[in-house]
Amino acid sequence: MAPLILEIMTRSLHRYLPIENEVTTIGRALDNDIILSDPTVAPHHLKIIRYGDSSVEIVNLTDVNPTRINRYRQTSLVTEQFPVNLEIGRVHAQLLPHDYNVATTRPLAGGDRPGHLFGHISWAVVLVLACLVIGGLEFYLNSYNSIKWSDLFKYVLRETVLTIGAFVLALSILERLLVNRWEIKQLVTSISLMYLFYFFSAGCADLLNYLFTASWPATLFRFGWYLAIVPCAIALYLIHISHLKKSRSIVLAVLIASPIALPSILQSPELKTLLDDFSPTARYQNSLSSKNWHLRESISIESFIGQAQNLEPGEYAD
Repeated sequence: MAPLILEIMTRSLHRYLPIENEVTTIGRALDNDIILSDPTVAPHHLKIIRYGDSSVEIVNLTDVNPTRINRYRQTSLVTEQFPVNLEIGRVHAQLLPHDYNVATTRPLAGGDRPGHLFGHISWAVVLVLACLVIGGLEFYLNSYNSIKWSDLFKYVLRETVLTIGAFVLALSILERLLVNRWEIKQLVTSISLMYLFYFFSAGCADLLNYLFTASWPATLFRFGWYLAIVPCAIALYLIHISHLKKSRSIVLAVLIASPIALPSILQSPELKTLLDDFSPTARYQNSLSSKNWHLRESISIESFIGQAQNLEPGEYAD
């Protein structure tokens, strides 16, 4: 008889146990051939019987949390078709032939190249320092009064360090729960890159506001950042660093980004501008662009005054 393998799926490394006996019992009791300690598994949960014609019979032995065979509750099943999916309580397993094809090997982040961006701790340190510099520069450029080193330090510590630290802590805990391991070096590198990308992209959006004399470039960037860029970045990290399946990574990315995206969008000045006539941000006048690219043709002061003089009470000029 061809050997069979029972794959028991866990959060990280799966267990692979050979099924060599004619009859193999599975359950929580210590007299079973395969012991599963999960409390939802019965003391004697199921047995696997191998026949000489290469067929296998899977027999359910419990009425509490009965075994699901290929997602259906069945008293027994005789089959020669593999793999066979088993749900033993809340333990998921597969019965596989010994020559079953396994997935291709996924390379480690950075591989065997010590100078790779995700392969060396020095890159993580450099990127974090770059984030601190960018955060301090932003504070300096947005300060209208003379600043003190103590104020700069407090701002950088509060905004940059806490932001990066909070994301690293939250995502590292999540990664530990998902794949049962830590990837702190790669996680710090990824979050620092996203932090820097946000500042440079936000600056480009503000320049486009000035270039087009409109506020829609920044509005599109803010909404796109939370609704598209952040989920895509998380999904790429889960796929290429944590090596999760694509479908699962996309769902998890949306779930992780949603608690960040919804409050940020609802509290953004851009959304308030769209929903209300009053805007906390300055509206752009049609003649601001250095390239003279206008959404509408600008008018002279004389023409504007002439229009204003012809208005009825309560009307306003375009």
